[in-house]
Formats: sequence, structure tokens, C-alpha cells
Amino acid sequence: MSLKSLIHSSRRTPSSLKNQFRWKLVPGFIWKSVQSFRITLLIWGLVTAGCIFYLSQWMNFRQVAHRIDLLETYRSKLSSQLELLEVEISYLTRPQRLEFLAGGTMLMQPPESVQYKLSWLDITGEKD
Repeated sequence: MSLKSLIHSSRRTPSSLKNQFRWKLVPGFIWKSVQSFRITLLIWGLVTAGCIFYLSQWMNFRQVAHRIDLLETYRSKLSSQLELLEVEISYLTRPQRLEFLAGGTMLMQPPESVQYKLSWLDITGEKD
């Protein structure tokens, strides 16, 4: 063996170590990016930024969904109160009840038929 071949054999990497640390299931572009620190840092920075963006959107969605649930609950409560008030108004404005209140508690009498009659002089306002 010559000195030149000894130097050459000491400098070359053994072929058995070439594929020792390469994972078989990892795609090539990931493996190549792992080999370069800057590219790896950039990729993981983008992945982190994407995860943070996704998380912020998800949290915003959850807040909006919670607010919508609160507003729908409030709306249903208000609509039930409105229905209750409409029933109460229809009860309070019944003609029989109003006649009873007018006659019993306020001591009012129903109008006489003479009060309904109007003459031409009452309408025009001309008096002799």
C-alpha cells in the first residue's frame, strides 16, 4: 500500500456509515432541511407561526360561538316575555273588563244616545 492510498482511505467516509442516521420513513425534503440549520429554523418558525395563527382563529371562533349562544338565549327569553305581555294586554283590554272598571271603580255611566247625535250646527260651528 502506498502512502497516497492510505491518505485517501483515511479521508473517505466508510460506505456503511453513509445511511446509518437516515430514517427510512422521513421524506427526503425533510431530511435535507434538517441538515441545514437555517432552513430548519425557518421551517419550524413558519410551523410555529402557523400554529399560533390557527390557535388564535380557533379561540376567536369559540368566543364568537359563545357570544352567539348568549344572544340566542337572551332573544328566546325576550320573545317569551313579549308573548306574556301580549297575553296580558289582551286580558287587560277586554271590553267586559273595561266596562266593569268604568262602572264599578270610576263610577262612570255609559253614554246616552242623545250624546251621539250631532246637528249641522254642531259640525259647522255656526250659531245664530
